[in-house]
Amino acid sequence: MRKLSFHVAFAGYALPVAAVLLTAGCSFHMGTDPVQPSAPPPAAAPPKTSGTPGNAGKPAIVLGRVKLPPGAASAPGATPATPATPAAGIPVLIGTNVFGQATPEVTGWKGSYFVIPAASQKLPALATMTPNGVLFAKELNVSAKAMTGGFPGIDATRNENFAIRWEAPLIVDTEADYTFRIVSDDGSVVAIDSTPIVDNDGAHAVQEKSGPVHLVKGTHGITVDYFQTTGTVALQLFCKKAGGTETICPTHLL
Repeated sequence: MRKLSFHVAFAGYALPVAAVLLTAGCSFHMGTDPVQPSAPPPAAAPPKTSGTPGNAGKPAIVLGRVKLPPGAASAPGATPATPATPAAGIPVLIGTNVFGQATPEVTGWKGSYFVIPAASQKLPALATMTPNGVLFAKELNVSAKAMTGGFPGIDATRNENFAIRWEAPLIVDTEADYTFRIVSDDGSVVAIDSTPIVDNDGAHAVQEKSGPVHLVKGTHGITVDYFQTTGTVALQLFCKKAGGTETICPTHLL
């Protein structure tokens, strides 16, 4: 795995120029005593590595608590809030369809639905787009199948050329290495705290990709971006804690 370090800058605490000059200033020795050689700098600590099987020796992506998506719980270990209410004027799914339902779940996902151009080959920048509708899901577990019925209440005839951005607060009870696996047709990308963890993007048949991450205890923000061109649909998110068993990924990791 890779290791990312996050640094926070606090306004009003910039290091004065004079302090920088003092730390970089020269030292002088006077007299006849020989100058003692300076001690070599201490060796850098080795990067944190993952204990996840198959990833030994790889730097870990270590994620702490950062800015969370709207509706996320604010306290470590807290129960996540119900996904945020859609903005006024944005239609909500009526009933159910292949991907979701009309009502939010406290421990579920909020999906923002988008119409995308035909023959799209990559995920568009969904975070910068205004959704055409909203739906909800308890889990992301759509096995490969034909898409029928569209999105009732939003776009009942559309079974192709759409994208969904799924968002949820991710509660982590135990700091550990985790592996996330996404299965999709077409493309998908999993990100935690705005950091890409699994990239399965592109127009393709059913395909899976995995990615490791080290998660600290607390509340994180997770997104799964997905798009569909033509043909069958599929979207399944799995996860596993090091030493544990893989399951369809919940939004509360015990």
